[in-house]
Amino acid sequence: MVEAVALSTPWQVRFRVGDNEGLADTLKEGIGGSAGMRPHELLEAALATCMTISARMALADLGFTDAEVSVQVHLEREESATRFRYELVLDPALEAHRPAVMKRIACSPVRSTLSRELVFEPA
Repeated sequence: MVEAVALSTPWQVRFRVGDNEGLADTLKEGIGGSAGMRPHELLEAALATCMTISARMALADLGFTDAEVSVQVHLEREESATRFRYELVLDPALEAHRPAVMKRIACSPVRSTLSRELVFEPA
């Protein structure tokens, strides 16, 4: 469970899970700032980090335990859909393994979660 608490600075929020915490912020109509990630960037970060971990696990299974890999995610909010565009960035020496890594990130836990029907309800 994540707890988010509004701070005294307009639109700043501190969020926490256990001992880990971060800062979110946004700028609207000249109010607020950029001291932290914007809320939609947190969604992008959740997907990108999960896909990167999944890619790293796939490469470790192939014997590449310290492989350089990253995933870039861009969220596009459209009227009829929310689109997550992602790009897997691999060390050129590992390009032959791209299909296996892409297969693994396609079923990463956060992507699987976001692919299901979403239900929002108060506790």
